[in-house]
Amino acid sequence: MWQIFRKDFFQFFSSATGYVVMIVFALVAGLFFWYLEGNYNLMFSGFADLQPLFDLIPWLLIFVLPAISMRSFAEEYRTGTIELLLTKPINQGALVTGKWLAVVMTATIMLWPLGLYVWSLSHLMIPTDRLDYGVLLASLLGLWLLVAFFAMVGVWVSSLTQSQMAAYLGGVFLLFILYYGIYGLASFQWVGSGDYLLRQWSVMQHYRHFTGGLIVAGSVAFFLLGIWIFGLLTRWQLKRKFR
Repeated sequence: MWQIFRKDFFQFFSSATGYVVMIVFALVAGLFFWYLEGNYNLMFSGFADLQPLFDLIPWLLIFVLPAISMRSFAEEYRTGTIELLLTKPINQGALVTGKWLAVVMTATIMLWPLGLYVWSLSHLMIPTDRLDYGVLLASLLGLWLLVAFFAMVGVWVSSLTQSQMAAYLGGVFLLFILYYGIYGLASFQWVGSGDYLLRQWSVMQHYRHFTGGLIVAGSVAFFLLGIWIFGLLTRWQLKRKFR
C-alpha cells in the first residue's frame, strides 16, 4: 500500500501539471477571498471569521480535486501497468487505499496555504476581538473529511475509464451532484416533510454542521460511510474488469 502511495504521490509532482493545479487553486481562492467583490470576500463580509472561506473551498474542490484523482486508475489502464500492479503481492483493498491516500495527501498539502488566511485574519482583528478556535477546528475537520470523501469518489470515477479527461469531467459532475444536487433538490420542497430526509443525504448539509462549529457524530459517520462505500465500489470495479 505504501509503495502505491509513494508512487502516485511523487508522480503527481513529477510534472508541471501538479504545481500548476496547486498554484491555480491558491490564486483563485486568494482572489475570491481578498480581491473580488462578493459574499466570499473577507473585507466585504463585515465579520472577522473564515466562514466565507469554508463556504468557497468546496466549490473549488469540485473542479480541482478531480484533476488530482483522474490519473489514479485511468493512467494505469492507458499504459497497461494495471495488470502488472495486480500481479504484485498486494490485494485490491491495499491498492485502492494507497491511491486514495495519495490523492488525500496531495489535496491536504494544497490546503496548507489556508493557514496564511488564519494568520492574516488574526492580525486584522481589533484587540478586543478574537478568533473562535473551536469553530475553526471543527471547520477544518469537516473540510478534511470532505476532501477525503471527494478523493475516494474521484478514485472510483477514475477506475471506470482509461480516459483522464472523461475521469475529470465525470468526477466534476458527480461531485457537484453529491455536494449540492441533492441539497438543491430538497430546497424545492417537492415531497413535503420528505425534504428533510432527502437533505440528510446531502454532503453540503453535513459539511455545514462542521462549519457551524458542531462536530456531530452522525455527520462524521456519514463521511466515513461514504468513503467506505466508494472504496468498495472501486474494488468491485477492479474485480469486474479483471476477473
